Amino acid sequence: MPPKSRVRGGRGGRKAGAGATSKRPIPTRSTVSKDTRAAANATSDGTPRTNSGDQGSDDLATIAGTHWMGRKPKWSEDVVRRIMADHIVGAKSLRANLQLLERTQYLELYLWPHYSASGASEAMVVSVLLMLNEKFQQRLHASAWAVVCSDPAKFARLFDDAVDLMRKLMKGGDLEFIDSMSARSVVTQFLVGCFSSIETRQVRDCVMPLVSLSIWHHVEGQTMMEREFAKVPQLRKFWKHLNKKGKGDGDEAVRSRINRDFVPELVKDFIGCQYAAADNWGALAYGVKMLELLVDMESQLPTRRYVNLLLVDFQIVSLCERSPWNQLQGTSDGQASLVRRFKELTARLCDMVHFQVDDVAGHALTDAEAKDAHYQQLADLQLAAFEHFPRELEDVAVSSVARLGDRDVLTQCLATLDRPSLLKMAKVVGIRHRSVMPTGVSADLVDPDGSYSEKFLLAVFAERYGKRPTVADQVRAVSPFPTEQLLFSDAVCDADGYERQPHVVTFGAQGTATGDGRETACISYPVLAVPKLNMQFLTLHDYLARCFELLRLESAYEIREDVEDAARRLQPRMTYEPADGGHASVTNTHFDGWTRMALPMRSFEVTDVQRPRIGEAAPSKVRADISVDLRDYVESIRREWDEEVRPRDVLILCSVQAHNSTGPSDGCARKCIRSVRGCEIECRLDSKGRPIGDGATGGADVDGEESLGPKAGSLRYFRVLLDRHQYHADIQARNDTYETLNVVMRRKPQENNFKSVLETIRELMVNPVALPDWLSATFLGYGDPGTSDAVQWTRAGKVWFGDTFVSEEHLRECLGQFTVEFANECGFAKPCAIEFLPRASEGDDSSGVVRVTHETVASMGPIELGARLENKIRFTPAQVAAIGSAAREGLTLIVGPPGTGKTDVAVQIVSNLYHAYPRQKILIITHSNQALNQLFEKIIALDIEPRHLLRLGHGEGDLDAEESYSRAGRVDSYLERRTALLQDVRDLAESMGIAGGDVGYTCDNARFFYVVHVRLRWEAFRRKTLEGGNVAEQAIRSGFPFAKYFESRLGRPLFASNCSIGEMIETAEGCFRWLERMFDELADIQPFELLRSRAERANYLLTNQARIVAMTCTHAALKRGDLVRLGFRYDTVVMEEAAQVLDIETLIPLTLHRAGGDGAGRELKRLVMIGDHNQLPPVVRNSGLRAFANMEQSLFTRLVRLGVPYIELNRQARARPQIASLYRFRYRDLGDLLPAVEQGPFAQPNPGFANEFQFIDVANFGGKGESEPTRYFFQSLGEAEYMVAMYQYMRLLGYPAERIALLTTYNDRLAICTGESFGMTVGDQRATTVVDGVEVLGDVVYKMIEAHLARNELPADEPAGGESEEDQAMGSESDEDQAVDAESGEEQAVDAEAHDDTGG
Repeated sequence: MPPKSRVRGGRGGRKAGAGATSKRPIPTRSTVSKDTRAAANATSDGTPRTNSGDQGSDDLATIAGTHWMGRKPKWSEDVVRRIMADHIVGAKSLRANLQLLERTQYLELYLWPHYSASGASEAMVVSVLLMLNEKFQQRLHASAWAVVCSDPAKFARLFDDAVDLMRKLMKGGDLEFIDSMSARSVVTQFLVGCFSSIETRQVRDCVMPLVSLSIWHHVEGQTMMEREFAKVPQLRKFWKHLNKKGKGDGDEAVRSRINRDFVPELVKDFIGCQYAAADNWGALAYGVKMLELLVDMESQLPTRRYVNLLLVDFQIVSLCERSPWNQLQGTSDGQASLVRRFKELTARLCDMVHFQVDDVAGHALTDAEAKDAHYQQLADLQLAAFEHFPRELEDVAVSSVARLGDRDVLTQCLATLDRPSLLKMAKVVGIRHRSVMPTGVSADLVDPDGSYSEKFLLAVFAERYGKRPTVADQVRAVSPFPTEQLLFSDAVCDADGYERQPHVVTFGAQGTATGDGRETACISYPVLAVPKLNMQFLTLHDYLARCFELLRLESAYEIREDVEDAARRLQPRMTYEPADGGHASVTNTHFDGWTRMALPMRSFEVTDVQRPRIGEAAPSKVRADISVDLRDYVESIRREWDEEVRPRDVLILCSVQAHNSTGPSDGCARKCIRSVRGCEIECRLDSKGRPIGDGATGGADVDGEESLGPKAGSLRYFRVLLDRHQYHADIQARNDTYETLNVVMRRKPQENNFKSVLETIRELMVNPVALPDWLSATFLGYGDPGTSDAVQWTRAGKVWFGDTFVSEEHLRECLGQFTVEFANECGFAKPCAIEFLPRASEGDDSSGVVRVTHETVASMGPIELGARLENKIRFTPAQVAAIGSAAREGLTLIVGPPGTGKTDVAVQIVSNLYHAYPRQKILIITHSNQALNQLFEKIIALDIEPRHLLRLGHGEGDLDAEESYSRAGRVDSYLERRTALLQDVRDLAESMGIAGGDVGYTCDNARFFYVVHVRLRWEAFRRKTLEGGNVAEQAIRSGFPFAKYFESRLGRPLFASNCSIGEMIETAEGCFRWLERMFDELADIQPFELLRSRAERANYLLTNQARIVAMTCTHAALKRGDLVRLGFRYDTVVMEEAAQVLDIETLIPLTLHRAGGDGAGRELKRLVMIGDHNQLPPVVRNSGLRAFANMEQSLFTRLVRLGVPYIELNRQARARPQIASLYRFRYRDLGDLLPAVEQGPFAQPNPGFANEFQFIDVANFGGKGESEPTRYFFQSLGEAEYMVAMYQYMRLLGYPAERIALLTTYNDRLAICTGESFGMTVGDQRATTVVDGVEVLGDVVYKMIEAHLARNELPADEPAGGESEEDQAMGSESDEDQAVDAESGEEQAVDAEAHDDTGG
């Protein structure tokens, strides 16, 4: 790379004319006016934004204001029909209209209150379904069911009306206000929402009769039914009972038959639409939605149990694979997307139909069991062939099972049968041979007699009996690294544009693909061919497979955005160099731009390709060397590449090839990316190719300063490991991928853990770890949630509370419903345990009795290590309930609203478990390093021995502690402690008169000294004095063998002159206990003498000595393989921020045990999850995966939705009651810990401000609103000016700078507000931060918070070029997360006052 004229990464000079803020006018507070609305609807250059749906929106707003908004609703059926006709049917702005109706509460205020339980019009039914579907699209399932399920009878009627409406449409009926296919799509979307919410009781009661055992009445293959009856004999009894129930003419019998026939007839109608309406795009949109419904049914065990056999009998997969819809050619992106989506969902349905699970029993099938079941199928086929066609199918009867598993071989063998024989063979083995298509539908697959053709039946035989790869086999072949095929695949691109997909599909006249030029719009809900993370999963294997695919797509999306951004900023340009002879030219790619996250490679070379393992084709390992030149970059960027790029980090390798000589525009950046590969850093190299540091052997990370040195030069060398399977595939394809790689890109550490997580999921699928019995069923979404929780903490038994209670009054307050008895005469004392005595009967609701026991702590004599640190927090009754529940074995969920003391509760839980169970190990997990450090710092301050604490991960360096709690720091502290203790042993030996020798040379010598001398002398002393009948005071004073040692340490006599005999005995016993503890500690340290390497000592510390281990969920994923190999064990997992962790990232810390034959995972005794599902969810950047696949749903949220009992902390002390009222409605009974905030120092909350909080609308400043100099870099000078003026105003009033927090959702506001040109320096430091989806303020309490919450307009197209001058001047990075998540609206700033005296 040629040198540049300027150093890259430097800050540009200040623009001319930049002055102080005092010379700039400050925007005043404005009201919402016409000018404000015009500004909000204007683009960044001031031109008005056009919207074709404005007129319709205004009309809808007028209707809402007239009939139900702000007044008593005026019911009129005509209003419903008018809205349906004018704003829904045929409206291209359908989604915008539905969103407007949702915001005006059309369903809650108008439709549902007037919905009749005795029946409603079809327009009313469709309108209600449309609004419910809109709530489903916005992921508002809970609020939707809260509205319609409040009256179970009315909801049941709505469900029956929807079913009846669908039955009418399937019979050929029409609706006067909406076309048939649109109506079918609406009802099907409603059914999708219902089947994905069967955890709601009212929904479940309506849905489950549709998929009961009675649907087997439509199964033709009696052989398959008899096979299921043989496996579960009880099913036959149920079958006979259902046959009797469906007979008769009563209402119940009629409804029973309707429920029995609905799903089979729905599937038949769907199949018929494929062949009868092959060129109807509206029918295709309905078909795609039907496939989604069928996949959802197959994805949950309660709905799959009997439906799967029906779908297999109907040969749904084979019929969809041969559907005419697969051959449609779309004339628009939306139509082409529908065809592609139909094919993808067909493949997904095929995978779900053949998933490895026992449909009826619900047991997961291992790979061996699945193969055995397939072999048994083939054996039954061979027996049938030998019995009925011994001559014609002799080859089938005598062939091996492996040979018959080949589909081509099986098809060739069965092709020898004539048509009647093939039909007979199908009937014998239970394959349907008569068509399920409705009467009158003709297709090439069906013969005139109504039977399937021979060709189709042979395909069904092959599909039914062919060998299939297991899910684990499929996952093994998938590379965790991204490729260009994945990054720019349809799956990633479709998911990215999911929320932009319209709710309509346009087609020609009469609903056909080719019409007379007129276009018609049909309702089409967007669908993605990706798995969903619903409430329930078939097996743990199914759960892992879904998470693997979703996480792979999410990581590909993030990497694609980073790669495109890097390619755009590097500004590749094509250059021409003359070739030999001067007659031709050679094109090269030159980079004119720069970016801190990606560098052009100076060289790339594959250096080592090792031989494949036995039985494999891919190489066992592939190494490559990379070199980059940092000569043209500033010191800060060089330091980042030296310090932040460590061994085992993932790098992205790209081949960026320019297509013209002017560089890429924003839309062409993707075209420049030719190939993408991933690699993992093995170690760094010096200029001679020698490995640097321990990273070469996979040990500790390389320290950039020490390894490279200040004079390392500008060249950096890395040795990386390529994906061996991908390399093998590339070599077999004979492409030049590795010869054209020219850019290496790094990613932020918090975003670069995808490979470790994917490999962990793959490892769990190949070598599964059993979850504990009390958690397994609940985790998958089945069983009684109450059986796996510890919320009933007051059930009979003993619970250790330690120092939880500060006084007897506090104890009685928290246990007010119980009669309190004290087992000790002294009454209340700490630490204590509470025994809940059994009630008279199991259902007795009367107040019980508890017995409080004081757990005496043995004295250690006069040389205590220090005063015992006790809890000083007066916990609320709800917090005490949470602490008590966590002490029980099982699952505990704790919901903590803001400011309710979640961290303090977690700390007390850890403390109680540490003291109650000395032999158990506790694992602490959080989402972020900041939260983990805050929690760990509070644990350090407790009465817990430091040698039992261990903090893993790079965030340990930010821990505010005097000692180091990393593995290396703990090993050093052990060795330092060893030296001090051995010196104490030598002093003890000298005081006992044992001169010379080497008693203090090693821990082993010290142990020998303890056994031979110390313990023997103590036993002799006890026999002479303590165990004798009459104890003489002088005998104790003169006979205690260690008195001289303790007197030398104390500097005074061991026994005071006025000391009683009892006190002397207690002092002597305490001194010996102190010595015992000293030698026990030396015994714990002894292995560190025997283990010589630092790594071995650190591993021993982790697995044997540390009792409280803390790490982030990311670190758990990164290091799971190492922890499992070491045999890491733990008994309790305490997880804070549980609602902010992805579902799969919550599971990984629960599986750090080594998998064993008896299920090592059952060692886990309790799981404590603390979080708040009403606050920030996990961050998922891909909108489609977030909205459609429900990927942002955490395990904590899922368990709450499943109905697992939880304890909610109900007293907050963070904000004033007025501010807390903004979010109080989200919780059951959230109160205030300090309600009297209107008195004393709190009477005037914020001098100089009229209100506790304010919402301020900031209009355009200087005629200019929000601008976007570069992509995702939004600027609003007016807002920044307002924020600056507010800050200066508060400082002039006397507010301390450290009590003011400025929050903003964009880095540009941060850069502007901290820039010198705005005069923010008032002689102090500011607390300014960016809200990026995590809690950033921590435990710091602020008096005043200023926040920027929204922006004015949607992002404009990105300008061409690399980093702009604004980027260089402000040092800003792209804010893609914020740009995606921000909502369009008028700019607002909030002044919110936090409570002055209490923390969160």
